[in-house]
Amino acid sequence: MKQNSNTIDQIAAWAGGLAAGQVPPAAFALAKKAFLDTLAVSLSGSQLDSVRIVTALARELGQGHGHGPCSVIGHGFKADVLAAALANGTAAHAELFDDNNEPMMSHPSASLVSALLPLGQSRGLGGAAVLLAYVAGFEVNVALGRQLNPRLYEAGWHVTRTLGVLGVTAACCRLLELGPLPFRAALGIAASMASGLRQNFGTMTMALHAGLTARDAIHAALLAEKGFLSDGEALDGKYGFFNLFAGATPKALPLGRPFELVRSGIIFKPYPSGAPTHAAVHAALALHGKLGKRLHEVAGIVCRVHPWNFMTLREGVPADTLRARVSLRYCVAAALRFGDLGSPQFTDQALADPLVQKFMTLIEIRQADDLPDNGLFPAAVEVRLADGHSDTARCDIPPGAPAMPMSEAAADRKYRNCASVVLDGLAIERTRAMILGIDSLTDVGELCAALEG
Repeated sequence: MKQNSNTIDQIAAWAGGLAAGQVPPAAFALAKKAFLDTLAVSLSGSQLDSVRIVTALARELGQGHGHGPCSVIGHGFKADVLAAALANGTAAHAELFDDNNEPMMSHPSASLVSALLPLGQSRGLGGAAVLLAYVAGFEVNVALGRQLNPRLYEAGWHVTRTLGVLGVTAACCRLLELGPLPFRAALGIAASMASGLRQNFGTMTMALHAGLTARDAIHAALLAEKGFLSDGEALDGKYGFFNLFAGATPKALPLGRPFELVRSGIIFKPYPSGAPTHAAVHAALALHGKLGKRLHEVAGIVCRVHPWNFMTLREGVPADTLRARVSLRYCVAAALRFGDLGSPQFTDQALADPLVQKFMTLIEIRQADDLPDNGLFPAAVEVRLADGHSDTARCDIPPGAPAMPMSEAAADRKYRNCASVVLDGLAIERTRAMILGIDSLTDVGELCAALEG
């Protein structure tokens, strides 16, 4: 690959030529875990209001009468490939329970899985091809994120959407085995589809970002497959993606050297809230265990966080459960109050709990300069009781991060818990086995249909 070739050429050449034999076994193994995790949260997220609206509109517009080729997860019908990707991608991000990657500063798998499965189902493709395409898209997105962040994120763009559409498009092109010309054209088309504002965090539109990314990536690939063209400098040009979104052009991308699935890995979430809350939540849970029956004596709470937290999280007291998922104040208060932070803690009843409301008013959030700059939003929480007694818990690396990986037992538990919202026990075990053995499926449509519920 020539070092002076532009970024579109580099991505198309590398992703288009990626073969299974080039991928480390550890990367494939982690990709399977990402499918299990993403489909878990897609099943539970499918029942949230945001996804119900998206799927209802698909039916209303005639895109989902049950006769399309692609399964809509958790809703018991099929639709066209674009409508299915939009609905499934929105479901995957609806609870903010989907995985993260630290250099990308976003959620890599929600849109990748939600695009590749319906596209593979529409073409009758096997799981091994889908898994390889996932690896290609993941590597492109994280390699770009490593070079463009934090500028891209600091500017206010939701990287899951804005940058994500490029990697997911590369994944779709790899799955369709597009040649160099249409592959490059698809990336140029996708560059004009990029958007996604962090201002919409804590609303239904935040989840929609992942759905739009999955849908648009498929659309770009299918248009290019038909001969639709774009500018070859859509990424690097004067008015291209990099200059407009990040104000800088990346260097030659070291794609696959090493593979980011091995180098930076994936953060699998134990809590359905924004990643910047997780270290503080883990600390608050530890304090809940220490305080026991003395919770009602809490008179002050100080949450010390890394400076990045201030850029990411919503301030103030959240008025609804969607805002609560991106509120450090609520997540710490709920964890301290209930000793847990799962779906039951993101209900109107939990939000209105008198002790949660009290704790939120007591919490003082301070910037701390002594916490490690590790990209994992480290935090320390101090609780002071009315009698002057105080206790502190600190968390530098939250559970689920590559350095503190989620165990297989915990991953299985998460899948079963999330899937139980839609599937019965037999269907849960059947789909779990298919996901973990996805590379042996001759047609991913079998898995997709089983996930309809």
